Amino acid sequence: MRLRTHLIGVFALFATVFLSRAADAQVLADKVPADSVIYVGWIGSQSMGPAFAASNFKAFLDQSQVPDFIERFIPQVLDRLAKEQPGAKEPLAMFRAIGGPMWRHPSAFFIANIDTANPDLPVPHLGILCDAGNEAEQLHQQLQDIVRQAAGAPFPIRLVRVGDLVAVTVGYERGEDAIGAGKGLLNNADFSAALDKVSKNGVITGYVNVEKALANADELLRKQLKGDDLQNWNKAKDVLGLDGIKRLIWSHGFAGKDWETSVWLNVPSPRKGLLPQMIIGQPLSNDIFAVIPQNATMAGAGSFNLAGLVSGVRGAIEQVEPSAKKDIDEMFQQISQTVGVDVEKDFLGSLGNEWAYYVDPSVIGRGMLGTTVVNHLKNADTFEQSLSKLEQFANQMLAEQLKQEGATVAFRQTSIGGIPVHYLAIPIVTPSWVIKDGNLYLALYPQVAAAAAQHVNSKGKSILDNQSFVALRSRLGGGTAPGSMSFIDLPKVMPDSYAVWVAIARLDGFGDVFGIPSPPALLPPLNKLMPILSPAGVVTWTDAEGAHLHALSPFPASEMLATDPMAMSVPQQAMMVSILLPALNRAREQANRVKSASNLRQIGLGAIMYANAQPNEALPPDLGTMMKEQDLTVELFSNPRRNDSVPANIAAGTREQQKAWATNEGDYLWFGAGKKNNLPSNAVLAAEKPDGLTDGLNILFGDGHVEFVIMPRAMEMIEAAKTGGKP
Repeated sequence: MRLRTHLIGVFALFATVFLSRAADAQVLADKVPADSVIYVGWIGSQSMGPAFAASNFKAFLDQSQVPDFIERFIPQVLDRLAKEQPGAKEPLAMFRAIGGPMWRHPSAFFIANIDTANPDLPVPHLGILCDAGNEAEQLHQQLQDIVRQAAGAPFPIRLVRVGDLVAVTVGYERGEDAIGAGKGLLNNADFSAALDKVSKNGVITGYVNVEKALANADELLRKQLKGDDLQNWNKAKDVLGLDGIKRLIWSHGFAGKDWETSVWLNVPSPRKGLLPQMIIGQPLSNDIFAVIPQNATMAGAGSFNLAGLVSGVRGAIEQVEPSAKKDIDEMFQQISQTVGVDVEKDFLGSLGNEWAYYVDPSVIGRGMLGTTVVNHLKNADTFEQSLSKLEQFANQMLAEQLKQEGATVAFRQTSIGGIPVHYLAIPIVTPSWVIKDGNLYLALYPQVAAAAAQHVNSKGKSILDNQSFVALRSRLGGGTAPGSMSFIDLPKVMPDSYAVWVAIARLDGFGDVFGIPSPPALLPPLNKLMPILSPAGVVTWTDAEGAHLHALSPFPASEMLATDPMAMSVPQQAMMVSILLPALNRAREQANRVKSASNLRQIGLGAIMYANAQPNEALPPDLGTMMKEQDLTVELFSNPRRNDSVPANIAAGTREQQKAWATNEGDYLWFGAGKKNNLPSNAVLAAEKPDGLTDGLNILFGDGHVEFVIMPRAMEMIEAAKTGGKP
């Protein structure tokens, strides 16, 4: 949500510049069709109204050279590009001629229904409108050329002008029928009800009738899909809970001097399906805010049930594909056996649902590297035991992986101020964790994690005692128990990051190099900016009708300007990549190891089924015979750990070619030839080929179970299987 707010803010920063006439509510919503399922309206840079005149946004623009950047510099860049790239001349000229009026004047875009009478060629109904004022005639002429060029389209494209209103419609035989019929979308009860949930005087307003859009998609898919495909679509819709999501509306505009964002997602109770459960969070208690120090300059809290998410995704997969349940169970079982922890029950199940993050400048300064994450654990003792076992497993794996490289990377422990701290001993950053008084503290450095635990242990003042936070929380609303909230004290953090953004803004200086003078001071000086700054924040909450979001900031993108994009230097980032890539490779190797073990288990199952069909219960003489007789895919005999895949000519070849490849060139060794289905549990039945593998091998045993065996012992067992000796 916060990222979306930033992006909208950036768009608004360059899309709104000057003030002239009063703003209309819900831009052109009375002109777009009443059955529109998607609508976006923006007010135009010359129509911002009196709220803009008194806003921090206007104060920011007045002190900056952003208007010059938009009105002069960008057009000159486009002219230069058109001159040097002849192929771009026409589209750029068209963009300037059409985009300019729509930038400056109230405009809207809509999508109405899709006509599915001919499912092979569904006809969309959509349009774009601009109340172009004194530029209407010029815009109309430019659009005439475009519509004329589109005359051969498979559905009607019409150009309409009514006074200063210019519109292009698609799918309507008469464009006039789509424009200004009655009160348009304003006469739609669903839209009007949604509009009551957000600001009615937004600079930018967007609306999606998810329910009707889904019904339209259903109608089309019922005509295009048959049999299992249609059944799978209906099943996926139920599992995801798409029918429970009704409407979405958002609005961006002014609240006093500040920039305001409000969003409402209509997901009424009762809520079923994966998406509604993910969207609708649980109310937060004040306890989670109490772990955040009073002087935190950036902070937030939210509800997130990680165990519930995994369970929900797992249940959704099983509901769509019941046969997947066994594979999922086996995967979790193998992971748990490998690491020595019941991942679902003891690790994920012990995490709490309430999380917080913050930056405490008294510990390590205001940079993002000082971020602390806190979780209220459900079962601190069980989680600590699980995390310790995971550390031990990780240390063993890291030692095996790095033994030949002569390097050591490991989790270690220390004590800071009497607080036991676990940390990963690597350079630059040192990921650390502490469990104290039922809370989990995560940070990038041991001293930061320890300081967080000491603060709570000493019952220091919390952010609930911070008057700026309390005042902003009151303005944002959301009741006494929000679902999430974020806070950034812009007057305190902006001075630390602003210089970097001034440097970034000077990238427009490349224009000077190529002969296009750029604005030398795109952003205002900090002493002009500080008087208009105030804390910014976002709050979300839920009720019986759905989820709400309300955000306030001094001006669009102000939060972005307060975040230091250079928190880590380029050399530090390079160092981080060099540290993290081996870890990522090991994670990928672990995933491929699990996949290969699954292949071997399926080979074992195929061998048992083959033997049960034989009079003497003889196991298959080779893998190719098993593949053919048990109708197994050739991909089953390719080991993902070796970065190999089935050759294209084999994958597309005959069954006999695939059988020969599995027997002679596949990635697994078979030791069941001449044996019966009565082998002891420790007998080696199949194994990965060791070529290219160094740490160990997955081995299939006589009772059907698979184990990962360290390489020296694995080679001994394979040699014994080849010679008939004891494993």
